Amino acid sequence: MLPITKLESLPKISGIYKVLDANKNVIYVGQAKNIHSRWNNGHHKLSEIIAEYGIEAYIDWAEIPEWLLNRAENAAISFYKPKLNSKTPPVV
Repeated sequence: MLPITKLESLPKISGIYKVLDANKNVIYVGQAKNIHSRWNNGHHKLSEIIAEYGIEAYIDWAEIPEWLLNRAENAAISFYKPKLNSKTPPVV
């Protein structure tokens, strides 16, 4: 788990990631073929996360092969029901 202020330290792997608030509640789940690039090239939820939760947010991840990303993300969203995920992605 990494503070949201340390995005440069994210791994360059494919996987799913969870964003957690200061109380460790999962507030967002996503997937990326390269987690480091996804967050360091301007994630579309970053400003919303900081506006609502400040810099007391964290990113945790699990390495998942690319062919399994959609299913893993869908399962994680269904399990955590994070506040900032507006819809459940399709399972492909």
